[in-house]
Amino acid sequence: MSPGARGSSWRSPQIAAPILAVPSAQERSGVGVLVAVAAFLPLWIPRPLMVGELSFAFAAPFVLAFWALTQPAWPGSFRRALLGRYGRGLWLEALCIGVAMLMAFMSMLVSPAPLRAFRVILPMTYAICALILFSRMPSHLQRRMVFALLFSGALVLGIAIGLSQTGWGRSIVMRDYRFLAFFEKPNQLGVVVMAVWPLAVALLLNARTVILRLLCTLMLMVLATAIFMSGTKTALALGFVSAALTWLYHGSRSGSLDKTLFKLSIILCGIAFAVPATLWVLSWASPDFFRRVNSILTYGMWEFPSMQTRDMVWKESIQIGLDHPLLGEGAGTRVYRYAHSHNMFLDYFRGMGVFGLAAAVALVLSAVSRGANFLLSTLPKGPVDRESDTIVAGMYLGAIFYLIGNQLSDSFSPTTAFLFWIMYLGAYFTAPPLSSAAGPVGQPSTSGWTPRAKRPGSNPETAAQPT
Repeated sequence: MSPGARGSSWRSPQIAAPILAVPSAQERSGVGVLVAVAAFLPLWIPRPLMVGELSFAFAAPFVLAFWALTQPAWPGSFRRALLGRYGRGLWLEALCIGVAMLMAFMSMLVSPAPLRAFRVILPMTYAICALILFSRMPSHLQRRMVFALLFSGALVLGIAIGLSQTGWGRSIVMRDYRFLAFFEKPNQLGVVVMAVWPLAVALLLNARTVILRLLCTLMLMVLATAIFMSGTKTALALGFVSAALTWLYHGSRSGSLDKTLFKLSIILCGIAFAVPATLWVLSWASPDFFRRVNSILTYGMWEFPSMQTRDMVWKESIQIGLDHPLLGEGAGTRVYRYAHSHNMFLDYFRGMGVFGLAAAVALVLSAVSRGANFLLSTLPKGPVDRESDTIVAGMYLGAIFYLIGNQLSDSFSPTTAFLFWIMYLGAYFTAPPLSSAAGPVGQPSTSGWTPRAKRPGSNPETAAQPT
């Protein structure tokens, strides 16, 4: 490899995936995005691909990882991802993954349904698949891969929303009045949308042309419609909060935080006025549903049947975990008639004991701390490189709110986990180096915050060195 090519490869943030592609590959980037969109489509249609309790969609992460292993890559890229070039690497996440997988296998010794342990094992192996995929991918393609995941989801959900308007299509994508799309349950759909929703908001905030704005708006409308039609209260609340945080972060970087707060206040006031009007319409159009909503507003969320069910499942999960503190009852086993505990922490505690719980807690805390560290450390940069940072912030917020949703809805299911790893590792690999961007406290260095168009990537002597 020439010195120039070797130097330009180190411009990739955080762990620097190599740029081994020739110019002709950049000319085929449009085709590459379409191929990536097609590769991610099975992740959004797992239910039609089911055979028993397994889905062919579960094999998609392994296929992508195998493809990545056949591509040329910079030597030691996987090791640098674990150790990190700029700040903390992914070693803590790898440790949590290893502990969770070990405890899942050990719990099979006492589990009444040993094969259900793969409900925990598969999501953890998907982390390895995603890490292989990103660490061996050229840096200029890493972000496009994450975008392809979002585009494929908007495409599939758009088709599913269209099917819901026909009689035969409703039987495929609806259950009673709730929108399933191609997932097993509406809660899974809500958690999946949470993973990509902040990124879609970030793309709309950074759209510069009319066409891009229209496309991003259409994509957001598809995702928002999916959330509303699913009837997932958790996704509805988390979607509003994550979108507001993405918007506030973007506004604070441009010096227009006061304007953003003013617009957000207007939206909140509009919602406050819209709620009574919506209740009035419900009382006229659907009296039964109005009585249920009115009961929730009067007596609280715990009056809702789904919350009462969760309360029962959570208490039982805690008791089972306390009765089997070392190995648990068995990873992935059912509680009552439910496939999981509707809470990732309790599901791991019940199934794998205290060590499984510790791994889950450490993984969530690591993800939240990494995302928060990125947001706080980039705020002093102002408008410099704001577009790129907002997109990375959208990825981190999507991963974080996915984990929050898993404390109420899905418990880190293999159906949805790969999307989390793509968003989380995509943010890690495409984020600018935090340690090089942050100088002494109170006097942040701007040497690493040069806009992308002005980066000295063509100079091998400067590009080969960390900032």
